[in-house]
Amino acid sequence: MFKYSINLAWSEEDSCYVATVAEFPGLSAFGESPEEAIEEAKIAVEGFLKVYQEDGCPIPKPATIKSFSGQTRLRLPKSLHGTLNQEAQKEGVSLNTYLVSLLSERHVSKQLEKELLDLKNIVLMNVLPTGEQSVKAKSDVHTLRLQLIQDGLNYQSTLKY
Repeated sequence: MFKYSINLAWSEEDSCYVATVAEFPGLSAFGESPEEAIEEAKIAVEGFLKVYQEDGCPIPKPATIKSFSGQTRLRLPKSLHGTLNQEAQKEGVSLNTYLVSLLSERHVSKQLEKELLDLKNIVLMNVLPTGEQSVKAKSDVHTLRLQLIQDGLNYQSTLKY
């Protein structure tokens, strides 16, 4: 039974499906259909395993789905512990609820920042004129600044959100 993780994606560049196996970096297999790419990946893994065994390399363990209890122990400086506890009291919630809220907000913020960066790159690649140009972009959680320098002209744009 095959127990390794297979990731499948369509490749515009190759005009086919590409299957990769996270436990074997560098392994990729191609197919005209998802099923074909997956079958090719399984065959490639078999080849990798034979080579690993012949060379005496450690065999990667298959990734497994982990379950989490929802509990973790967190060590932090006493001063930060005290400050966070005071903030939780001001909000009228437990320290645990306050920490979950902070972590959730930060997590969502990082996801949005990544999505905005991806969106910015799509815009830069598809909308901006071609030719001799340089683009500088800087973003933080609340501001995205773009600067385009083309043919001696300097365009700047700032988006606040």
